Amino acid sequence: MAIVIPNTTESTAIVSIVLITAFALSFRKSEPNGIFPLSVSQELKGLGILSIVFAHISYMLVDDHKFLYPLSKGAGVGVDLFLFMSGYGLSASMLKKPLSTIEFYKRRLIKVFIPFWIVLIGLFVADAIFLNRHYSTGYVFQSFLGWFPRNSPYEDVNSPFWYITWMLLFYILFPLLFYKERLWLSALLLCTAANLVTVFNLLNTETNWWLGLHTVAFPLGMLFAWLLLGTPADDNRFVTKLTQLRDEFSGLWRYVFMILLSLFAAYMAAHNEPKDWPKLSQWVDEIGNISAAHLIGQTCSILAMTALIIVFCMKRLDNRLLSLFGAYSYETYLLHWPLMARYDIYFHTLPAWTATLLWLLTFIVMGRFLQNASQSVGAWVDSKW
Repeated sequence: MAIVIPNTTESTAIVSIVLITAFALSFRKSEPNGIFPLSVSQELKGLGILSIVFAHISYMLVDDHKFLYPLSKGAGVGVDLFLFMSGYGLSASMLKKPLSTIEFYKRRLIKVFIPFWIVLIGLFVADAIFLNRHYSTGYVFQSFLGWFPRNSPYEDVNSPFWYITWMLLFYILFPLLFYKERLWLSALLLCTAANLVTVFNLLNTETNWWLGLHTVAFPLGMLFAWLLLGTPADDNRFVTKLTQLRDEFSGLWRYVFMILLSLFAAYMAAHNEPKDWPKLSQWVDEIGNISAAHLIGQTCSILAMTALIIVFCMKRLDNRLLSLFGAYSYETYLLHWPLMARYDIYFHTLPAWTATLLWLLTFIVMGRFLQNASQSVGAWVDSKW
C-alpha cells in the first residue's frame, strides 16, 4: 500500500533545500588529474544512485508522484550512468592489466556477487522471520544465480535486482568480446548483442521492456575508455585536444556553458517519453520494428548522461558528499528498496522530508558496513581460491 504524503510541495522543497545546502558546503578545490579522474566517476555514481532512490520513492513508495519532483525524473539517466561507469572501469582496468577470462570472472564474482549474496541471504532470512514471507526453492536458487526475469515491487525479494541480471549479461560477454587493440570493435559487438537480446527478447523475461532502455550505455563506456586510454597519453590527440579545450575555456563563459549543459541534461531527463516528442514518435512508428518508447527513452537518457559527464569533467571542484554516495552506490542499490518498502522505520512515523533524508543517511551507514563485510569475505575467498 502506497504511503500517503501530505504537504507534498513543502516536503519536496525542504528536501531540495537541505540537499543543495549540504552539497554546496561539501565542495573542495580539486587537483588537476587528467580528463576523467576517479573523483569524477565516484561523483557520477553518487548522482546516479540518488536519482534512482528518489525515483523509487516517488513512483513506487508514496501515493503522490509529485513528491521529490523534479529530483525523481532521472532514474533512467542514473541506470545509464551505472552501466557507463562499469563499461569504462572494466575497459580501463583491462587495458592497463589484461586478465584471462577465468581470472576476470573470479574478480567479478568476488566484487559483485559477495555483497549481492550477503544482502540476498539477509532478505530471505528477515522476510521469513519478521514477515512470515517465504519463497519457493526454485526462486531462491535462481536468485542466487542472479536471474531475475521480473521486477514486481511487492512480490519479488527485491524488484530493482532486474538490473543485476542485465549487468551480469554484460559481464559474461565482456571478456569474451574484449580485444585490447580494437576496443572500439568490442564495444560495437557488445552493443549489437545487447540490442539483439532486447529486440527479440532472447532472455524471455518480463523485464525486457526495461532492458531495452539500457542497451548502449555500457558499450559507450568501453568506447570512452578506448578514446582516453587506447593509445599512450603522449600520442593521444583526443586527450590532448580535450585538455586544451578544458584549460582554455575559462572564466565566465566556462560556467555559463556548464549551466546550459546542466539545464539541457535536466530537460532531456524530464522529456524521455514518446508523448514529449510526438513528431519523432510518429516517424519511428511508421518505420516499424522499432519501439519509439525505447528509442526516445534511451536517446534522451544518453544525451542527458553525456551532458552531465562533460559538466563534471569541466568543473574544478570536488564534491565530497556526492563522492560519499558514489562510494556506497552499489551497496545502496542492493539495499534501498526492500528496506523502504517492507522495513520502513521513517515514512510511517515522521514527515516525508525527514524520512527521505534519514534514509539517505541510513544507506551510507549500512553501505559502509556491507562494503567492509564484503571486503573481508572477499579477501578470505580470494586466499582460499
